[in-house]
Amino acid sequence: MDLSEFVRALARSVAEGISRNKLPACLSLIAVILTTALALTSEYDERPRYRKFILPGIHRAEMQFFDVMKLAESEPEEPQRTLYFIEAHRRANNALNVIRSERPMTATGRKAQLELTHYYELVDEDLAIIRTEMSNDPSYDYIAEWKRTNSDLLHVRDRWLKWLNAGKN
Repeated sequence: MDLSEFVRALARSVAEGISRNKLPACLSLIAVILTTALALTSEYDERPRYRKFILPGIHRAEMQFFDVMKLAESEPEEPQRTLYFIEAHRRANNALNVIRSERPMTATGRKAQLELTHYYELVDEDLAIIRTEMSNDPSYDYIAEWKRTNSDLLHVRDRWLKWLNAGKN
């Protein structure tokens, strides 16, 4: 038996099964069509699941970054301030990796997650630029530059927050 004979035998068997079981076959077809139509047209709000399972890891990574950056801003002694700033940059990279590892299920969730990813990519890039300037100019006010840069970037992160808080009651 070659492939074409096998396909014909299989097709005959399916046709025979459908002709003998018309009612179950029709009901199954209707169920598949309705289920597919409902699945494709319904809007699933994944924000409660996102808040419960994805957000805690992201929040932890973000708080580690922001806490170390606050330590750098409040530290009066220069060597320690620089070390805190470098550690904050490492924590920003860690937050970016945590955010990239999470995968929302809906298109709107993925779009919002992409905004947060974009924010941390920009933060990473800007912190690298600031660190380069720090090495070139010892009198460079890197904390003030970070505050200015972050205030320019926060609107990107706010789009993610807007999506996250939109469904909250």
